[in-house]
Amino acid sequence: MTKKWGKVMLIIGIFLVVSGGAWWWVNRGEATSTKRVAGTYQTPTLFVHGFGGGYGSEKDMINDLSKHPGYRQVLRYTMTNTGQLSVSGSWSPSVRHPLIAVVFSSGRPDATTLAKILKQLKRRYGIQNFNAVGHSAGSAAWADWAVTKDKKGEPTLQRLVTIAGPFNGFPGMPGMNSGQDIKLASDCRPSVMSDRYKPMYENRQYFPKTAAVLNLFGNLGKGSDGRVPVNSARSLRYIVAGRAKSYTEREITNSKAQHSKLHEHNPLVNRYLYEFLSTGKITN
Repeated sequence: MTKKWGKVMLIIGIFLVVSGGAWWWVNRGEATSTKRVAGTYQTPTLFVHGFGGGYGSEKDMINDLSKHPGYRQVLRYTMTNTGQLSVSGSWSPSVRHPLIAVVFSSGRPDATTLAKILKQLKRRYGIQNFNAVGHSAGSAAWADWAVTKDKKGEPTLQRLVTIAGPFNGFPGMPGMNSGQDIKLASDCRPSVMSDRYKPMYENRQYFPKTAAVLNLFGNLGKGSDGRVPVNSARSLRYIVAGRAKSYTEREITNSKAQHSKLHEHNPLVNRYLYEFLSTGKITN
């Protein structure tokens, strides 16, 4: 009876060891997979609106991108007028291409806030890389951030899409060049550097070498999208050329080339966005 009971205990012991080992192995694999998916596997894209804009300036592009498999908005960051940063939404490791809306209640995007958001994304979700899209002043805010020297604790920029960026001034902007009379050399060095442009030029060596850049701008036929002069937008090239991983620009001249229409369910812009964010290049 004692020997039989001993055999039973031995069998039970072996079963528990095997089962425990199997449970540990399965859960170990799940934890590793979750960390990979929630961290380095995901590369979110952050959208920033222009001066005076808000979420409405971003949602069309976000919604149109979300029609493609794997793309979906997960978070929305808001910088309030009192300087408080809030976040809504839910991060999901199952979303392969997370989209994040960044909203400034003041209507004035700035690079300092972008740095805070990026640090939080890396700290909370383990994000190592990210993409960025900006329209108008949102583009300028991303450019200001990109040439900042100290990016410690922030994920690495992989792809940057600027749309109608007033990098070297535009009409009606106080204390800045209007951008109307700018001439560009063959390398896009501008004949005049505005108060906004000069700091970017002086700190251009800090632009991330990891970043591929797509610069989109409209032209209604008179060298402007009705708000931002083409040569002001194209001045970005002189900042990033030779430093960015790649630089591509496209002039949009169709019926939706007007400044605000560039982000409003614009089929051509949407195609460029999807191709570039997915592959880092565009077909034509």
